[in-house]
Amino acid sequence: MSDVNYNYIQYLIIAVYFLFIVIKGIRKAKNIKDQDDFLVAGRNIGWFLLMASMGATVIGGGASIGSIGKTYEWGIIMVLVTTGWYFQFMFSGKYIAPYFRKAHLYTVAGFFEHRFGKKERFVSFILSLLFSIGVLGAQMVAFGKIINSMIPDISYLTAVILGGMIVIIYSTAGGLLAVIYTDLYQFLILLAGFAITVVMIIPELYESSTQIRAALPSDFFTIDGGKGWTFLLSTFAAFLIGETFAPGYVTRFCVGADVKQTQKGIFRAGLILLLIFPIMIFSIGVYAKFFFPDIDPEQALPLTILRLHNPIVSGLIIAALMSAVMSSADSILNSTTAIFTKDFLEQYFVNQLPEKKKLRIARISSVVIGALGVTLALILPDIIDLLLLTYSLWAPGILLPIIVGVFSKDKSSHHTSIVFFTMTAAILSTIIYMIFDFSDLLQPSVFGVITSVIYYSAGLVYLKLRNSN
Repeated sequence: MSDVNYNYIQYLIIAVYFLFIVIKGIRKAKNIKDQDDFLVAGRNIGWFLLMASMGATVIGGGASIGSIGKTYEWGIIMVLVTTGWYFQFMFSGKYIAPYFRKAHLYTVAGFFEHRFGKKERFVSFILSLLFSIGVLGAQMVAFGKIINSMIPDISYLTAVILGGMIVIIYSTAGGLLAVIYTDLYQFLILLAGFAITVVMIIPELYESSTQIRAALPSDFFTIDGGKGWTFLLSTFAAFLIGETFAPGYVTRFCVGADVKQTQKGIFRAGLILLLIFPIMIFSIGVYAKFFFPDIDPEQALPLTILRLHNPIVSGLIIAALMSAVMSSADSILNSTTAIFTKDFLEQYFVNQLPEKKKLRIARISSVVIGALGVTLALILPDIIDLLLLTYSLWAPGILLPIIVGVFSKDKSSHHTSIVFFTMTAAILSTIIYMIFDFSDLLQPSVFGVITSVIYYSAGLVYLKLRNSN
C-alpha cells in the first residue's frame, strides 16, 4: 500500500471519529435544562455508564502513553505500581463515593464545608482549582504531542487547538451528560485499540520469547526492577494516593442514579482496569523494548503502532490515544467548571440567581476555562509544570481529611480545628520537603500523607489530654 493511501485511510478514520464524538456530545445539549443537568448530569447515571466514564477518565495520556513509556524504561515494576490507581477506585467506590452521593455534593470543596467548615472549604478550593487547571493544560500538551508524534504533518500548535476546540464544544454544549456519553464511546475505542494492538504483537512476542529473555536486562522482569523494595513500595503508594479523590473523579461520585449504582460503577471501573490494563501495558512495553532498544521511552507506543504498518489499526490506535486524552480533558474541564461556579462564583458572588442564568454562567465558565487550558499548553508550558506541583500537595491536604470526614462521627469544633491544622501543616511540610528535594527517599505525596497522619494523631492526643484535664 502506498504512503498516500495509508495516510488517507488513517486520516479518514480519525476524522470520522472526531465527527462522531462531536455530534454525539452536542446532541445531549437538548437534555440540559438546568445547572444540575450541566454539572452532575441530573444525578441519573446508571452503573455501566459510570464505570465506562471512570475508566476513560483515568486512562489519560499519562496512564496510556506514559505508563507504557515507563514500562519500557523500568520493566514489570511499573505494571505493579500502577495497580495503585485501580485499588483506590475500588476503595473509593465502596466507601467514599456513597457519602458524596447521599449528600448531593458537587465538588471536593463542597464536601469540606458540608463536613467541616468554610476555612477547610477555602483551602480545598484553592488546591482543587490549581490542580485542575494544571491537569487540564497538561492534557492539552499531551494531546498535541501524541498527534504530532504520530502524524508529523499536523503541527503541535494545530493539534492542541483542534483537540481543545473539540473538547470545549461538546463539553460546553452538553455538560457532564455529554462528557459521560462520549466517555462511553471513548472507553470502548480505548479497549478495542489496545486489545487489537496486543493481539497483533503476541505472535512476534511468542516467536521471539527466547531472544527477548536474552536481550532484555534481567531486572526488567524482577518485581522491584533492581530499584529496591523501598522504591517499589513508595512508588506504589504514590500511585495509590496521588490522584485519590481528584476533582475529575469526585464529580463521578456525585452523578449516580442512586447510592447502589454509584458504588457498582466506581468499584467495577477499578476492577475491570486492574484485570486487563496491566497486561496490555506490559505486552506493549516488552515488544517496544526488544524491537526498539534505544529510543525515547515516550515513543514506545507510537513506534509499536507504526511497526504494525496497518492503516486501519494505526487510525484506530491514534483514535484510542486521542480518546485517552480527550476523556481526561473533558472530565477535568467539567469538574473545573463546577469548582469555579460552585466553590467560587456562587460561594462569594452570584448565589441567588435563576437556574437559566446559572446554566448560562456555567457554560461561559466552561468556554473560558477550556480556552485557558489551551492557552497554557501553547504559550506557557512552564506554568503548567508549576501548577502540577499541586499534584504532590493534593494527597497531603485532601486524603486524610476526606477519610476522617466519612468515617469519623466527631463533628465538634475542636476536632474540626485539628483537621484544618492537619491540612495546612501537611501542605507546608510537603512544600518544604520538595524544596530540599528528598524525593529519592520518598515521593513527596507519600511523605505528605505520612506527615498528615502524624499531625492528625498528635492533634487527637492533645485533644484527649486537654479534655482529661
